[in-house]
Amino acid sequence: MTTVAMLAILVVPAAMAAVLVVFRVRLRRAAGWCAGAASLLTVVASFVLLGDLNLGHEPVLVASWVPSESIVLGLHLDWISFPFLLTETIVTLVAIVYAWGYHHTDERSPLFYALLLVFGIGMSGTTLADDMVLFYTFWELMLVASAVLILVWGDAPPGGPSRRAVTLKYFIITHLGSLMVLIGLLTIYNAVGTDTFSALRAGHGLPFELIPMVTVFFLIGFSVKMAVFPLHIWLPDAHTVAPMPVTIMLAAAMLSMGTYGILRFPFSLFTREQLGGFAVPLMIVGIVSEIYGALMALAEEDTKRVVAYSSVSQMGYILFGLGTLTQAGIAGATLQVIYHAIVKALLFMVVGLVVHGTGRRRLGELGGLGKLMPVTAVCGAIGTLAIAGTPPLCLFDSEWMIFTGGFASGHTVLAAVAVLGSLLTVAYALWFYGRIFFGQVPEGLHAHRGPWALLTPTVLLATLAVVEGIFPAPVFVWVSKQVALLLGGMP
Repeated sequence: MTTVAMLAILVVPAAMAAVLVVFRVRLRRAAGWCAGAASLLTVVASFVLLGDLNLGHEPVLVASWVPSESIVLGLHLDWISFPFLLTETIVTLVAIVYAWGYHHTDERSPLFYALLLVFGIGMSGTTLADDMVLFYTFWELMLVASAVLILVWGDAPPGGPSRRAVTLKYFIITHLGSLMVLIGLLTIYNAVGTDTFSALRAGHGLPFELIPMVTVFFLIGFSVKMAVFPLHIWLPDAHTVAPMPVTIMLAAAMLSMGTYGILRFPFSLFTREQLGGFAVPLMIVGIVSEIYGALMALAEEDTKRVVAYSSVSQMGYILFGLGTLTQAGIAGATLQVIYHAIVKALLFMVVGLVVHGTGRRRLGELGGLGKLMPVTAVCGAIGTLAIAGTPPLCLFDSEWMIFTGGFASGHTVLAAVAVLGSLLTVAYALWFYGRIFFGQVPEGLHAHRGPWALLTPTVLLATLAVVEGIFPAPVFVWVSKQVALLLGGMP
């Protein structure tokens, strides 16, 4: 059953994507439902695997590929990868459901939904991969699928860069980060002679003199995917131009893959002592990204760009937590990934409802929508308060642990600056919400209620943000088991 569930996460959406491409004429109207059904099965399969993990088993599937070079193709799930796998599958599902109301059905719709599924496969496959070849293959797959979605279905705002220019920048910069990761992977393989992560964790150690260099390549490469300052330059345009379902997947799921890469490689392969020299630089870069992203969000007028820059800020929190090298900080960073996925998807869905209902996306053209779109306003209020770290909403729990880890690390000044920097998050969140939902309705502004396919996942995520804030224990348990596998076995 475990093997079937693990394969289903990759094979079911792949098979459905192939069916949508081959029978695209016949399935034009049913494409969204087909993609949603396949995505739902991956979520169910993820929970099946959770049951196996809870029993103390780690699902593994291995096939020999190039025996002479000790290269295998393997899938493996442990507590490091599970929180990310579940996040990715759920985000893919809600993005597809949201697309039912956002995407206009035409002859290319089956291809659109097929690429959404392939994008999800890239993220899930990266998380499940237990060897370097598969990891890098799936890592590049999510880049290719997302780039095509932006290029073909992107919506460039007037006066902004074209879809082609945005896609080119996105592809080149993120692929450069991928090449940095590839250098790190090849260095490990050439030094150790195996490409299997399980073997590396079991004692195939890297020569000490190579650890700093490999760590630098990994941290830079994965930080590009996280879009922390100053490696964020692909993110604002990509999030702005991408169709909203793709933006949701980019912001709520794909950014987390950078965090997963840091946890999977330097943090699970090397000890705290070996990574000690990177602690302060990571914390400083995290603080700079936190503050810079917040300031840029305050300066923007395009609603999607405001929420996009908030991702740069939120990734700063995560990097700061990782840099503490403490149990609380790393646990908080992982929780921040999960909760950021909920809240960021929620905020982009709210923006999508506003754009869909009014036809406008600039803050100066909006206002007073709390009267015209009350359900959207309530969901937006929950997302706004959550991103600001307001208790009892979910992000308060993760930020509390991140800041606790900062003070526990002994770098009190840096921790204090990180806490004070969070005031800017409060500022842009309230400013953003107030410009849209408070004040007078601008002349000529009309709003209509969004379809159920847009409202349902939005209300669901708003509810989840509240529930996870009040009852965080199950996710805390998952993360605590993850932390025990990192930095040589944390106490």
